[in-house]
Amino acid sequence: MLEIAEAIRRFEGDSSGPADAVALAPLRDAFGLSRFELDVVALCAGCVLEPEVATRLGGPLTLALALAKLSDGHLDAMAADTPLFLHRLVHASEGTHKLGAQLSIDERVLQFLLGIASLDERLLPYADLVDEVAVSLADRHVELAGQIARVITRTATSPVIQIHAGDAATRRAIAHGVASASNLRPLRLRAAVLGVPPVELSVLQRICVRESRLANVLVVVDIGPFDGTDAIRWARAFCDGMNSALVVTAADPIPLARGSVASFEVPSATTDERRTSWSRALGGHALRTAPELDRISHQFRLEPQQIRDVAVGLDPEATPVDLWDACLARSRPRVEDLARRIAPTATWDDLVVSTNARTQLHEMVTQLRHRHRVHEQWGLAREDSRGQAITALFSGPSGVGKTLAAEVIAHEARLDLYHVDLSQVVDKYIGETEKRLRRIFDDAEAGGSILLFDEADALFGKRAEVERGTDRWANLEVSYLLQRMERYRGLAILTTNAKHAIDTAFLRRLRFVVPFTFPDADLRAELWRRAFPAAAPVGTLEHAKLARLQLTGANIKNIALRAAFHAAEQDTDVTMTHVVRAARSELAKLEQPFPEAEVRGWGLRD
Repeated sequence: MLEIAEAIRRFEGDSSGPADAVALAPLRDAFGLSRFELDVVALCAGCVLEPEVATRLGGPLTLALALAKLSDGHLDAMAADTPLFLHRLVHASEGTHKLGAQLSIDERVLQFLLGIASLDERLLPYADLVDEVAVSLADRHVELAGQIARVITRTATSPVIQIHAGDAATRRAIAHGVASASNLRPLRLRAAVLGVPPVELSVLQRICVRESRLANVLVVVDIGPFDGTDAIRWARAFCDGMNSALVVTAADPIPLARGSVASFEVPSATTDERRTSWSRALGGHALRTAPELDRISHQFRLEPQQIRDVAVGLDPEATPVDLWDACLARSRPRVEDLARRIAPTATWDDLVVSTNARTQLHEMVTQLRHRHRVHEQWGLAREDSRGQAITALFSGPSGVGKTLAAEVIAHEARLDLYHVDLSQVVDKYIGETEKRLRRIFDDAEAGGSILLFDEADALFGKRAEVERGTDRWANLEVSYLLQRMERYRGLAILTTNAKHAIDTAFLRRLRFVVPFTFPDADLRAELWRRAFPAAAPVGTLEHAKLARLQLTGANIKNIALRAAFHAAEQDTDVTMTHVVRAARSELAKLEQPFPEAEVRGWGLRD
């Protein structure tokens, strides 16, 4: 190589010839090498490529030898933070002082000088050099990628860019777009595998910085949707130790110690954009022009790639209901540790409540079904998202049908119902409750699932007077839940057994407040009439008499089940005797006295 020959001539005291070696210029420019440092790299490369170089040097190349022979040598070159050693361009043998240590060129740097396009093999367990992505971006995402690229280009320091929200595939595609707009290639590191000892992490960071200059790559740290808190902690440690521009993709921004952090939220596709994506993905399918596609596009916030995935798996004879169910399954949140999904099967016929409650429940279903028309087509939505939220409080004693009503609504609207026990979500540690609530709402947003927050009194007591530090945080948790409910696109329901314990200021912010009262005699008689399905062998039951028992719908259901087992044991129809026997057991369980005088004249068998 001409460059090696020129370095040797300078080593031997001949300063004539080109001042800079042409092939070494990119390395010099990438790392800001001095002429002396550039000669050291060239001589180290010569010792590997041309055996006679070592002979002409008079032995192994050391820093002391280079300093003695090269006129422009400087002691600063031996410092650990100089380009030669900071970026591992050359290595010094261990066991002796750096001045006397034998120098050798790094394998990756040698490949770069030889024009071999490769990635440092030590990155292979951690990173992928991405060439193409499967997700095609919407116009607004392309614009966002260009905006981020301009921030990277114009920032003098090495910025950290965080891309958050949206689905994981779209975040990664935007990061790829940022790299392309910056004339770089994305080097994607998986956060889940960054949990290495500090020494190894430091080496990995230096290699990534070096690759960003040798291979013109943009380092992208990807925190996947299923990565836990450990992966986030590892990603933070990696980013804080980096000295080059990098991008972090995650569902939420992560706190970093290093400065120059810019955060960009991935905007959700509009209903019209999703409608266009559906038409393209469905191709010649009859559903591509179905009027129901407007409601589906509004209900399910799926990204273009997710829409294509659903369309590919669709049966050629699929109906709008089939498409709805496929979208429901695709957007189902993964919050099993915080909420229980209820497969809704109950109908209006199963629900016995007051006329007032039933009217409000019907209105809630109506708003769920037609909000896409009212909010978007008719333009009645407010500028912020609060106008689209449907919030409700179901109040009343246990067993009067609050959860059943939520199930009926979910069944009628053909949506998932998630039961969240607030007493389990509330955490004594400051900030943990908000994190859990945020995860529930964020995960459920894509499909607009119905969220049922049970035991709201665990959080929604009278607003605490700020006498202790914990009172202030408790109030913040309440405010946070209300804010998220008001921003949620779906239906969020709170239930409580003690409405009087909830601050009226909170009640005013809810769209519906539905009272579920203790059933009167007429409602109890209706509950008894519906207690046994048509297939059950039921004899003559006097519903008016049974209605005299002060029981809720849940109690009546338990009694009916127990009475059926009594009848099955005797291989006979269900009779009043079986029911009364079961009622005694139910009230005993509740530690309530049984009204013996009430049933004395009913003519029951012993």
